[in-house]
Amino acid sequence: MSETLQPASDTIVTLAAAALSASPDLLEDERTARFQTVVRGVSEFQPADPAQSILVTLILGHHLTIMDGFRDLACLTLTPAEAAKARMVSVAQTKIVLQLARELRIARKESLAPPTVDRAAAEPVQANLGYDAAMAKLMSAYGDTLATLRNADTLTPAAAEQARQTLSEALSPSPSAPPAATGYPPLTGSRAQRRAEMKRRGQFKRTA
Repeated sequence: MSETLQPASDTIVTLAAAALSASPDLLEDERTARFQTVVRGVSEFQPADPAQSILVTLILGHHLTIMDGFRDLACLTLTPAEAAKARMVSVAQTKIVLQLARELRIARKESLAPPTVDRAAAEPVQANLGYDAAMAKLMSAYGDTLATLRNADTLTPAAAEQARQTLSEALSPSPSAPPAATGYPPLTGSRAQRRAEMKRRGQFKRTA
């Protein structure tokens, strides 16, 4: 089953990484770095099927959006009303990531629930170690950020920078993490060029 799902998951990851790294505000090297961040981030969570891959890419998309928001807020001088509104928005965004993480945990638990063919005992244990570590790191970082935001009436530039620093560690890859979850290099260029390259690679083809 996993062999038939893998091409679909690879396509989801590549599409998500390309979309999340396509911002015109990013320099070319920043696009490449963001593409690899998404791909490595997905591999850290070891999604077992396309549904889990979608949930992981949604987590990564919100994570990058929140990080960008905190970076911008750290450079701004807001009125008290604006800072209070920014805190409310940041709390809501943080809750979304935590909810998506819970959905991923449920999906993974359900996928492992049915009895499977006997394998070496070390195989599933090793596979879970990487996922458990990535999930614990994510939940801890976002839990700390949510607690910090809830204890303040407004979001100051210093608090925004602190939150950004905390979240920067949430999805940092482990030293043993592979550089990419797919066999393809990052997609660059215009949207039309990226789509043409993906078609050439066969990533738009349906799988049986």
